[in-house]
Parts: sequence; structure tokens; C-alpha cells
Amino acid sequence: MYTDNHNHTKHFSSDAKMSYQELIDTCRKQNMRGVAVTEHYEGDYPHDIGEPQIFDPKEYFEASKKWKEYAGDFPLRLGIELGWQKHLPKFYDEMVDRYPFDVVILSNHLYRGKDPYFYRECYEENMITVYSRYIDEMAQMAEDCSNYDIIGHYDYINRYAPYEDPQIRYDHCPEAFDRLFSAIISKGKSLEVNTRSIDKMKGKGFDMTYSLPDPKILSRYYEMGGRNISMGSDSHTKDTLCLLFPETAKYLSSFGFTENTYFVKRQKIGEPLI
Repeated sequence: MYTDNHNHTKHFSSDAKMSYQELIDTCRKQNMRGVAVTEHYEGDYPHDIGEPQIFDPKEYFEASKKWKEYAGDFPLRLGIELGWQKHLPKFYDEMVDRYPFDVVILSNHLYRGKDPYFYRECYEENMITVYSRYIDEMAQMAEDCSNYDIIGHYDYINRYAPYEDPQIRYDHCPEAFDRLFSAIISKGKSLEVNTRSIDKMKGKGFDMTYSLPDPKILSRYYEMGGRNISMGSDSHTKDTLCLLFPETAKYLSSFGFTENTYFVKRQKIGEPLI
């Protein structure tokens, strides 16, 4: 019984297969508290995948009227996931101001200007170099942008890593993580714990204890004053909605976190983790 803060539908995210009906029906069956749709908006995406990675927000909000009607009294929130690049903060900040989003996720899907999902050659570099550079860019992203609510999947870079021990850890780049956390905390934003990333680690053969985020990352964020934490399944299909949330909530509570942070009309709300 949690709110899932990060999801995509086939209607406005080209890499998703889930319809809005499937999303709402599944959430109801699982007795979830609420769900946020956060469609991809990847400005100037560098790879040609046959379909645009952006959408028309006006069309999105027009289509959502039917979604809201179908959802009835079930809490359906409308959001966006912005794919950061260095030249886009001003554009994103101004665009978000023009539309009534409930929640805005800010993410980085690129390393050296390319998506590791396609650009696997990036992993030929030393792991520490790759992870340090990626988190440094995440920190710059959090600092340069203002109009967002959640920093998405800081561990996106380790999803496709072929290293023997691919889990990103605080000790790989402590200064970069501190810089990222400082920006999140000072701006009153929330750090996402992405259960899709956790599941990717499970798929590599690691057990749940290992796969859940590095404890030093969570303990350091908490130590620095971070209290806002948001669980998101990053679902593109209905079968992963609220994936591993009970296990993740229990894990987060062990560090002192008490709430899963979600947003309505860009206003922060907390629900109990346990």
C-alpha cells in the first residue's frame, strides 16, 4: 500500500508497453495508495530509435482527462521525467512552469553524451572513472536545474555495467555523492530509490541484501540531513508496478527514513514506510 512515483505508459513514452487502463487496473488490484505517470521527455536525445523521446504536454494533459475519468476516485498523478543535458536546464525550468504537473523527475540517462543502454563501450573505461564522472554530472544536474521534485535513479549507470561487481557504491566517489546530496537537501528535493535498478541487480545474480542500494549511500544521505526519499518502480509494463516496495520500505526504515515522499500539484506529501 504505497504510492509509486515513477512510471511510463505507451501513450507518451515510446519505450513503454503499458496502457493507462492496465496501469490503473493493476494499481487498484494491488491496493496501492496512488500512482504517478512520469512520461519520458528527452530533449535532444542522441540516439535514433525510430520514435521521438519527447511529447506535446498539451496533448498529454488533454488525453489525461480520459485517464482521470477512468481512474475515478483512485489517485492518479500526472508527471514528467526530464532527461538532463547541460544545455537544457533553462528550457526545462521554463517548460515545467507552463503546465500543471503533479511531479517532475529529473534524470540523467547519458554518459559522455550517450545512453549506456546503447553505448556499452563506455564500460571499457575503469569502473571508478565511469561512476565518478556519472555522479559528478548528476550533481551538476541537481545544482543547475531548479524546477523539479525528485532526482531519478542515481544508479542508472550500473544497470548495464558488465563489471564483475557492478553495484555503484558511496566509496566509489564520495565527494561526488556529497555534492549531489548537498544540492538535493539544500533545495528541498527528494532522492529516488528506483526498484527497477534493484531488480536489474537481482537479474545479475545478486541477492536482495546485496542488490538494495549501498547502505553507505543511504546512511550518508541521512547523515547530511536528507529526509525526503521516494520509491519508484520505473515501470514500463504492468507486471512491475510497485516492484519490491515492501522489502525496500523495510530497508529504508532501517536507516531512519519514516516516509515515502510523493507529490500532488508539486506539493510534498509523506506516507508511512512501515
